[in-house]
Amino acid sequence: MKKFSVFIVLLICAANFCCARDKKAISIANNEDTFKYFILPNGTMVDARIPEDIADRMIKRIEAIENGDLTAFRSTLGEMQDGVDFYYQLGLIYTFFGDFFDIDSDAFEEAVANGGEELPEIAETLFNSEHPLRSRNTGLFIRKMEITDTGGLKLIVMNNKNEKLKYYFTYY
Repeated sequence: MKKFSVFIVLLICAANFCCARDKKAISIANNEDTFKYFILPNGTMVDARIPEDIADRMIKRIEAIENGDLTAFRSTLGEMQDGVDFYYQLGLIYTFFGDFFDIDSDAFEEAVANGGEELPEIAETLFNSEHPLRSRNTGLFIRKMEITDTGGLKLIVMNNKNEKLKYYFTYY
């Protein structure tokens, strides 16, 4: 009987281990606070305060950047509510895809700062133009996703050169 109960305990432990593999929770101490993280099947460590749909959206956003897929990137942006959203999204698209359209950085910054005549044309190009996929071949992979002190997201991303990059998204 004793051997049988040991077997049952080992069986329960093995079942717990197998079931917990997909979303393994870990804790990391940060000053006095303890933040919990879970690990996605692809190895990305995600702050447990981030909803699953937001984590999925950020993964799709980084994949779109890697694949040079402007349409997929745009689909990860929220609906614009006001001018803040407009300028934020315009800046994101320019940052990651401005090179597709050969938009001069000085002209972009001048148009945004002064609301110049070029702004509507630049916005039309970035928000509505189509561009063929152009893979970046950088191997971007999200290692860690966490909420910043200001409520935005910080993504720690690795590339195929094993360089650590940090992307901050104020709105997601």
